[in-house]
Amino acid sequence: MYFGHIWVLCFVLLLSACAYAPRPSEDAEDIAFQEGESLFQQGATDQALASFSRYLGRYPRGRHAPVALRRIGDIYRSQGANEAAQAFYHNLIAQYPQNPVSDQARLTLIDLYIEEGRSPEAVDIAVEMLEGDLSKEVRQTLYRRLAQLYRVSEDAPHSVLYAYLLYKELPASEKQQWETQLEEAIGRLDGPAIEMVWERIDDPRIRGSLMYRYAMIQVSLANYDDALDLLTAFQQASPDHPRLPEALSRIQSIIDILSFTPHTLGCLLPLSGSHQAYGQRALNAVEMALNLAQTPVPIKLVVEDTASDDTQAVLAVRKLAEAGVGAIIGPIVTAPAAAREAQRLNIPIVTFTQKPDITTIGDYVFRHFITPQNQVKTLVAYFISDLGLRRFAAMYPDDTYGRTFMALFRDEVTLQGGILVAAETYAPGLTDFSNAIKKLVNSRSQKLQGRVERDAADAYLAQDPELGQTMLVQRGSVNDSKVIEVDFDVLFIPDSPNAAGMILPQLVYHDVTGIYTVGTNLWHSRQLIDTAHQYSQNAIMVDGFYTNGQSDAVRNFVDTYRMIFNTEPELMAAFAFDTANILIDLLAQPQMQMRHHLRNQLKQMPQAEGVTGATAFAPDGEAIKRLTLLQIKGDRFIEISRP
Repeated sequence: MYFGHIWVLCFVLLLSACAYAPRPSEDAEDIAFQEGESLFQQGATDQALASFSRYLGRYPRGRHAPVALRRIGDIYRSQGANEAAQAFYHNLIAQYPQNPVSDQARLTLIDLYIEEGRSPEAVDIAVEMLEGDLSKEVRQTLYRRLAQLYRVSEDAPHSVLYAYLLYKELPASEKQQWETQLEEAIGRLDGPAIEMVWERIDDPRIRGSLMYRYAMIQVSLANYDDALDLLTAFQQASPDHPRLPEALSRIQSIIDILSFTPHTLGCLLPLSGSHQAYGQRALNAVEMALNLAQTPVPIKLVVEDTASDDTQAVLAVRKLAEAGVGAIIGPIVTAPAAAREAQRLNIPIVTFTQKPDITTIGDYVFRHFITPQNQVKTLVAYFISDLGLRRFAAMYPDDTYGRTFMALFRDEVTLQGGILVAAETYAPGLTDFSNAIKKLVNSRSQKLQGRVERDAADAYLAQDPELGQTMLVQRGSVNDSKVIEVDFDVLFIPDSPNAAGMILPQLVYHDVTGIYTVGTNLWHSRQLIDTAHQYSQNAIMVDGFYTNGQSDAVRNFVDTYRMIFNTEPELMAAFAFDTANILIDLLAQPQMQMRHHLRNQLKQMPQAEGVTGATAFAPDGEAIKRLTLLQIKGDRFIEISRP
């Protein structure tokens, strides 16, 4: 049926060797070629193969040589001798790269490679061909092949791009059929793929299809606010698109999901279970805010109990959604479970929790509460920005609380341009802190260089030979002739008031004086004053709320709360009160009818003054606020005035 592969290679070499043979008369050449062509058209492929071979033997560079080479390749392909066929196609392309017949050979090679599962090689040929000057027919064929190749390889964006290039060139009579295939290809695109092809497609109708597909992806992800924006834009940009009726139906269904009963606020708190006391205090404050609010329309409050249980919290969120609330205040300990459900239902939820990364659950989740992060941020900013002090040290317990605050403190000092001079850890429950204190103040007794480094125990040591030093002589049982160094201005001790109450006197005993001692909100406790007595004087701590605050708002809140509930308001009540006032003000706006609009307003609102200080929300849902700083004076805590 066909010559062996060795013969094929020999024949190719023969053609090359005869490339410059003189040509006999053109009439004889035409007759020789037409003999083979006539046999080929009649389907006598064996005789045609022999005739074309004789022609090429006599006229290796004849004017019909490109077609003869292609015909031989086509015959071998029809006989299943793909390797031989490819050899002749490659020979043709090598000898006549610019000849239109070579383009046909390249197209056939692409088909052969597709049949053999060699798609990458087929793509390479097609893409390379598109860089040349092609006829419209060949270019459209390439677009078809590439659209098919990329579809098979599940490269949806490239499949759509080549299908679109073909669509643009087709006559009107063929566009409709190909548009259907193009729409099917667009239906396989994901979000990133749509973003990839968007700028390369300029046809309004096809762009409308892309926009509709992107909107449907957002619907599938429950990103209803984004989907609504896209479908609304689609409606305006493509009023004649065949998908418009579906888009209008989707718009209405999304509006039903995102809209809420006007002026309705949800409250989700532990009103039973292990954290009932905290929940009741927060509810007291929310109801008080509602009663004191001066809004043009009354705000309806819907309350649900989490029972301090995650499962119950999720069910309660669903009940609040059914009640049509615009936003949810709370919860406390069940915040992660409730926040995930609120995010799924596209309901803004403002939580009272210190749980890490709560706002990363989604863009409907907010946090308004005191956290380790905003505590260290407030403390470091006070000393660096207000007092101009930049040298810090730390003593911290080797437990989760201590390590957490130490890591945050170290990062915040560096971020704000300070220097962490030294840090020492100690075992939780320790009562004698002599070793830690000695290491802390003697950590620079030798000349050291470097930056802040972390060792395996999360202890830190910083050295700066250019720093000034305060030299003190130790007293007591320590050798009186020994000189120690205290080269920091601020000592941070993130521990309980009981532990701090033991550490502060021992610092003085070891001559660590003339510095600020600083703690977390745990230090805002009478226990610290009672334990450390005079050694606690001038100690500074941070807290989220101070009942004896300087502002009229705080005094009015405390007096009213005390009068109504016959008890002092605490931290949870203060944050609940401020949160309720923020949401009440937003819900009272007449145009506030969609939950995603309420979410956006929360993230864009200016700072709102409250009893816990001014509050705004960052784009990630975290509260932006400066906490209260307190200092011990005598037997009282005094609020530090700040600019």
